[in-house]
Amino acid sequence: MNIHDFGVHWLGMIGTALVIIAYIPQIRHLLVAHCGAGVSLGAYVIWCSASTLLCVYAIIADEPLFILLQGYHAVACALILGLSVKYKDSPCPLHQQEGSVHDRQPS
Repeated sequence: MNIHDFGVHWLGMIGTALVIIAYIPQIRHLLVAHCGAGVSLGAYVIWCSASTLLCVYAIIADEPLFILLQGYHAVACALILGLSVKYKDSPCPLHQQEGSVHDRQPS
């Protein structure tokens, strides 16, 4: 591995770490507040499907970093999707307040 490959490798590792970190607040909110408000189920179905297909591709292509990234992405999306469906009708106080503001008719 030359120095260029090492630099590119770290770019991929940092990108993977950012993807992993990015899902934590959403998953935490779903688990702690039991609130599925504001989660687009359609988007997560597509993201979960795409990540699963990309993970299969990465396995076939023998790309370990891509396998890790897409595998985690698929699992995180599936978890968010499942929790969002489970808690879709139980918004937290913050989302209830936001909903009441949006539900008002203009004066």
